[in-house]
Amino acid sequence: MKNRIVSALLILPLVALLFCMSCGAADYPMTFTDSADREVTLQMPVERIIVLSTDAAEAVELLGAADKIVGVTDTVQKYSWYFPNLKNKALVGKWSAPDYEVIAQIAKGNEDSITPNILVLGYPSGKMGGKSYGVDAVAEGLAPFKDIAIAGFSFYKGDSMDEEITMLGKILGKEDKAAEYLAWKNSKKEAITNAVEGKNIFRVYFENTQPKGLGELKTNGGASDIDKSIRLAGGLNIFGSSSDESITTSWEEVISKNPDVIFQVKSDDILGWGAFPSSNTIAAQQVREEIMTRTGGKSVPAIKNDRVWILYRKMLYGPGGLAGTAFMAKLMHPEIDLDPVGIYKEYLDLLGIKYPEGRTFVFPEMESE
Repeated sequence: MKNRIVSALLILPLVALLFCMSCGAADYPMTFTDSADREVTLQMPVERIIVLSTDAAEAVELLGAADKIVGVTDTVQKYSWYFPNLKNKALVGKWSAPDYEVIAQIAKGNEDSITPNILVLGYPSGKMGGKSYGVDAVAEGLAPFKDIAIAGFSFYKGDSMDEEITMLGKILGKEDKAAEYLAWKNSKKEAITNAVEGKNIFRVYFENTQPKGLGELKTNGGASDIDKSIRLAGGLNIFGSSSDESITTSWEEVISKNPDVIFQVKSDDILGWGAFPSSNTIAAQQVREEIMTRTGGKSVPAIKNDRVWILYRKMLYGPGGLAGTAFMAKLMHPEIDLDPVGIYKEYLDLLGIKYPEGRTFVFPEMESE
């Protein structure tokens, strides 16, 4: 009798394990809807991922699944300082023109056919030079090769970020990591909202590229995430009434709108800029000086009151974009109780990246940096 009881106790865990395994198997095929409103079906758990954008790479890194990434585009390799775990992954072409033959070769590996445990993460939509680089174009390019799942997610739009990260967590079996990131993101969003509540609202001109000429300035309209970031930071986008995401304008039109604050962004191939006078900050100083000395600019409140800042581009976009929002809020409202450096440190920690002490992300530097 005693032996039978012991045997039963030994069998119970095995039965439970088999039951759990059968429950997991029932989840596949798994069908979900991506951000391009396409139905995507996974035949089995995802073990391999190809990322076509830096934001997709960042999202996968956030969820602790970088080890599953087997292919990246040129921009991900370019930001090797941001994605040190991905710098030696296979290159699958440009972000706007992936090489479908290379993707298929990676998917097949050394096997005779493709094992359907691979997922390509691309953009929901987009065009470059009149040619689409969105998920529909990627799906068409990979159509000759069976068993490669393709999904389109932005991972940079505030309106869809929660839903996309939650879905990616489900796809990768990383629901806990997704919940951890979303809790962090939403708590920081609330902190910024509370910090700027009741403060003066500044009229903001956001210049998102260094101009080719004063008649071809690039900025963001009311449909952009930058517009949402400006409003969250306690500002008002002077082009926010436009229903477009991206706008080409002129310096003359900017002057007519009397911005209180001007932000311009600058890219670099390193995380942050060295303290002034480093080569990075000298370059940022030159960009700022060009804005400060533009024809007719002396009457602009932002220039007259020395409220022109150059911002480090990477912190403004993607899953970590709230860090950039926090910097904008603190620059416009230096008296508020908000620590943008601390927020960026926390975000980089979620990515497994050490914050670069002694470096800056705005110019002129904030006293608290």
